Amino acid sequence: MTEGLEAKLEEYRVWALTLGHYSSSTVTRSVRRIRELSRVIDVLHPKQKQVLDFFAKERTRGVKPHTMNNQRKDLDAFFRFLGVKVELPVYPEPPPPDPRIPTDEEALALLKAASGARDRATAARNKLIMELLMFGGIRRGELLSINLDDVRENGIRIRSEKGEAERIIGLPPEMMGEIREYVEHYRSRSDQSALFTTSAGRLSYDYLGHIVKQIGAAAGVKWFHCHAARHWCGTSLLRGMLGSKPLDIRYVQIHLGHKSLKTTQRYTHVSQLEVADQVQKRLGKFFRGDEKMSGVSEWNESGPGHSGAARIWTGVSGSQSPKDTKLPHSPFQPYFHSV
Repeated sequence: MTEGLEAKLEEYRVWALTLGHYSSSTVTRSVRRIRELSRVIDVLHPKQKQVLDFFAKERTRGVKPHTMNNQRKDLDAFFRFLGVKVELPVYPEPPPPDPRIPTDEEALALLKAASGARDRATAARNKLIMELLMFGGIRRGELLSINLDDVRENGIRIRSEKGEAERIIGLPPEMMGEIREYVEHYRSRSDQSALFTTSAGRLSYDYLGHIVKQIGAAAGVKWFHCHAARHWCGTSLLRGMLGSKPLDIRYVQIHLGHKSLKTTQRYTHVSQLEVADQVQKRLGKFFRGDEKMSGVSEWNESGPGHSGAARIWTGVSGSQSPKDTKLPHSPFQPYFHSV
């Protein structure tokens, strides 16, 4: 059973990476989860009752809907690969929380920490990794797949891990100079083609995560991970990175490699925390009467009002609203190379 399963999982891995159009990281997680599920489900010869019994027990145990939906997705993909039809349950989930995005100050701290390794070769590699994640907005798997021949005069060719079209991300001359210096003087030649290497070969998926986690801890941003850098990049470009004007959303779409503009539009929303913070500040000033308001009687038909709540905003009438608070400009200097 074990040998047969492993052989079939290898076939599934190849199918998922090619005809299935799944990313390498997704396939790795999927294979691992199917292997775990094989302990309680006959995944090679699935029976409807056995599968439903499993999910019923998971729900009884209080397993989160998100976890069960991930199990369902992996089983669904594996069963489609096998050509087996099994009905799988779908569980409603609460809306996902807003992604946690580093502040500009945290981003600067992360970039400083990335070059803090004692070994020059490691420091040069880690600094480039963090800059590509933060400024390139590339995914973890995309960074790992960069080869030496992907480096162009003014940028790097990126092969998407989501089945999107290849793209070129433009990089400033200073950063291209760092890449050339790293390749010439610091890059380990343990792999003939890979841009980012260790003494054992191409940088691995797990080791990259370990590097980024260590950088986050050193910067005081312990929760930081690779995809948080992509969130920061997309949000900063749309709001105005490095104190510059906001970038047209169509350019950001191409830079991040999104197939659909709707995906990029996720970065245009104001987070729930931002809304709560701004409303709290605005209402606090209103109830304290701190804003410039035109005085009206604190008494109305319903009785006495609060010192500020019984007033109206100065110059506001009809559909007008108070002037929105502008977001502060980024404190960064261009490209952080002065750090």
